[in-house]
Amino acid sequence: MEIVQIVNTVFSSNTYVLREEGADWCWLVDAGDVAPVLEAIGEGVTIRGIFLTHTHYDHLYGINRMVDLFLRSVVYTSEAGMEGIYSDKLNFSKYHDDPIVFKGDHVRVVHDGDEVELFPGEFLTVLETPGHDKSCLTYYTRGEIFTGDSFIPEVKVITTFPRSNKQDAARSVEAILKVAEGRDLYPGHGEVLLGN
Repeated sequence: MEIVQIVNTVFSSNTYVLREEGADWCWLVDAGDVAPVLEAIGEGVTIRGIFLTHTHYDHLYGINRMVDLFLRSVVYTSEAGMEGIYSDKLNFSKYHDDPIVFKGDHVRVVHDGDEVELFPGEFLTVLETPGHDKSCLTYYTRGEIFTGDSFIPEVKVITTFPRSNKQDAARSVEAILKVAEGRDLYPGHGEVLLGN
C-alpha cells in the first residue's frame, strides 16, 4: 500500500491518500484540501471512503466537496463524530466563517475493533481514542497507524475544547503507543514517523 501525505492549508492538518498500484479506488484519512487529493489520485480513480480521525474543522472541511465528486464514498466516523459532521458548532466550522454541515448520505459509524478491507488482504482496524475530542478515532493497518490529533509525537494533546477530556486523552495515548510499536506513524499534523 502506498500512502501520500497532503499538508492542508488550514492549520497544516494532514490528509492521507491510501492507494495500491493497479486498484481503481483509494481511501482518505481526513478531508482537507481537495485539489491536491485529486492530483494525487489521478484520472479514473474513485475515493471509496473517508476515515475521519475526528470532527474538527481542519480535518473535515473538504468533506462535502469530496462526496459531491465521489457520490458513493462512505464516511467513517464514531457516534460522537456523527453529531460533529452535522453540527457547524461542534465541528467549529461556524467560527471559521465556513459553516460545514455534512450533505452526504453514506455514513458508517465504527467502533473499537471494527475492520474495513481496504484492498484485497489489507485491513484497517478502528481504535477509539477520545480525549482531544469525543469523536476521536485512530486507525491502523499491518504496518501503519493514523492517529489524528489523539497523538502527535512530541506535542502535548490539546484537551481544552468543549468535548475534550484530559483523563481520556492520557488513556488514549497509552493505547496508541501500544499499537504504534513497529508501525509507521501518521499524525494529524506534522511529520510522518517511519519505522516507529
